[in-house]
Amino acid sequence: MDLWSTGCIFAEMVQRRPLFMGDSEIDQIFKIFKVLGTPTENNWPDALKLKDFKPSFPKFRGIPMSEHTTTLDELEIDLL
Repeated sequence: MDLWSTGCIFAEMVQRRPLFMGDSEIDQIFKIFKVLGTPTENNWPDALKLKDFKPSFPKFRGIPMSEHTTTLDELEIDLL
């Protein structure tokens, strides 16, 4: 089961809007990075080995999910 997709679908159903709404592939990934943070050697070493991952990607620190999903309550964010 693809848990990433399940989480995105859950959030979209509850919020009635996409969790990360990008208008292109690169915009989509940067929107994800802005919320979750750009992968690093510490939190996802294998991401840096992916052929499409670029060391020149912007380095986002990420924000708490509660700031990104303001319509979700604490339990829904925990489930997400």
